[in-house]
Amino acid sequence: MRALLKRWPMLLVTLVFAFTMLFSACGEDEEEDGGGVTPGAPTATEAPSDGGGGDTTGVTDTEIKIATLLPMSNTTAAAWGVPLSKGMQAYYDYINDQGGIYGRKITLIVADTQYTGPVASEVARKVVEQDKVFAIQGSLGTAAHSAVWKYLEEQGVPDMYILTGNTKWTEPIAQTRFGFLVDYITEGRILGKYIAENYKGKKLGIIAQNDDFGKEGEEGLKLGVEENDGDMEIVVDYYDEAESDMTAHAQRLQNENVDVIAFYGMPVQAGSIFKVTRTTLNWDVPIVITGVNAVEVVATLAGLDNIEGAVSVVFGHQAFETDVPGIQAHHDLMAKYAAGTKPDNLTLTGASISEAMVNLLIQAGPDLTRESFIAAAESVCEFLCSTCLVPSSTSPTDHRPTEIEIYVRATV
Repeated sequence: MRALLKRWPMLLVTLVFAFTMLFSACGEDEEEDGGGVTPGAPTATEAPSDGGGGDTTGVTDTEIKIATLLPMSNTTAAAWGVPLSKGMQAYYDYINDQGGIYGRKITLIVADTQYTGPVASEVARKVVEQDKVFAIQGSLGTAAHSAVWKYLEEQGVPDMYILTGNTKWTEPIAQTRFGFLVDYITEGRILGKYIAENYKGKKLGIIAQNDDFGKEGEEGLKLGVEENDGDMEIVVDYYDEAESDMTAHAQRLQNENVDVIAFYGMPVQAGSIFKVTRTTLNWDVPIVITGVNAVEVVATLAGLDNIEGAVSVVFGHQAFETDVPGIQAHHDLMAKYAAGTKPDNLTLTGASISEAMVNLLIQAGPDLTRESFIAAAESVCEFLCSTCLVPSSTSPTDHRPTEIEIYVRATV
């Protein structure tokens, strides 16, 4: 609910990484036309010409086919996938109502991975080989995407704005693959910096999902604590993705007498951590959570009183900030194109990904090919989406658009 969103006010901008890192891809001689998209602008609605070669899979004179691979059912991760898909689709519906991109309407295919590798592999092959999509956007889940990333690369399918912060997507660089989130090790370092500065010499307990997601977050947390002279004893407890009740894990850390908890996992489990510590164990331990859980669904699952004081990170405006024009526009967008879906930080993220894709499609020009699209994707210069806090840039040697986050704290 909107009231829940107001409980993530900003604390401060982290300066773990200099802002110049964001802008390093922008040469002095580049045109500065990579800013926010104006849907329906004349340059985006001109008719395509007949010239140009290249791979035009998924593109006709009237349509661009794009797919997203999201957990939509049979997993607690659907709490992310469903609202993300609604935001993505709503933004494209808006663009299509403005005439599309150079006269082409965007068709979004939502493929349900169920957050597993085997299902992700099956649906990825379907959208590539049967639906013949132009690109993939905003895929969620480290394990699920690990089953398809090499396949998409081999097929030459642009694999855009992956919604998992695993470092392997962008290290080393693959020309057709781009991240979206701050990677988990970098984010862990940012959160570890906060923990070291506020709990120096104390005992840190980490609860992490037992996969690359949780383990890279753990690695980053430990680095952040060490780099900032935290001098902390650290204990780690893993949980399996199928678990939803975090009682046993919270009890272990309480028995270890930890002074602060850092959590790297999914929203249902995050909600459980807060409920168990505050209600079952009557334990008011400080809790720091990954930015993927700085969303309303976690506050709802945890209970408003239980989540108070939690610290996390974000890189965009929050859905409650309706005084920000882009946020109000998102509320209006959802009301018109996704009636019945309440705007939140997840719908906002989905719409932001579609907005970033539209920016690239415009920059790629009317003679759209996968080659022209990737060329645009590798030359983003200080693009600031309508709801972003910091601009993003890319280059042929940097496929991570953003490496800065802002601390937020849940308050009642």
